[in-house]
Amino acid sequence: MNISLIFKVFLLSMTPVGECRISIPYGIYNGLSPLESFIISFLGNTLMGIIIYNIINWIGKYILSKETLKGYYDSFVRNKLKRLRIYSLGIVFSLAVFVAIPLPGTGAFTGAILARFLGLSLKEAIISITSGVLIASTIVTLLTLSSKVIF
Repeated sequence: MNISLIFKVFLLSMTPVGECRISIPYGIYNGLSPLESFIISFLGNTLMGIIIYNIINWIGKYILSKETLKGYYDSFVRNKLKRLRIYSLGIVFSLAVFVAIPLPGTGAFTGAILARFLGLSLKEAIISITSGVLIASTIVTLLTLSSKVIF
């Protein structure tokens, strides 16, 4: 087992542009089994989504400690979020679908930012991000394996 390769795949899965779209093919083509590459990429990508959600949450609390921005947030954003809370399950599902699309700009990184701005709780964000990354990782693994068979 190549620890250096595992670490590279894990780090690649945590990048905002690469995520599982880069890390899974990289791992498979450099000698990891598809299952190893899938698991490492899934864990790294999901972990980064949760970290980003918490960082955005922390930054939001800091920004809202400023009176000018807090007034804007209370009058505009919070009122809009109240309307969205009615459809909480739909938002969680929609965000999971958004994260699951394996295209640039639609992964766990962006999903975590959207989850925070949509007012999802940490639990809802984890459900959305985890399920989306699971689907995206499955799609990328299958596409990588099929391209390996074709070429």
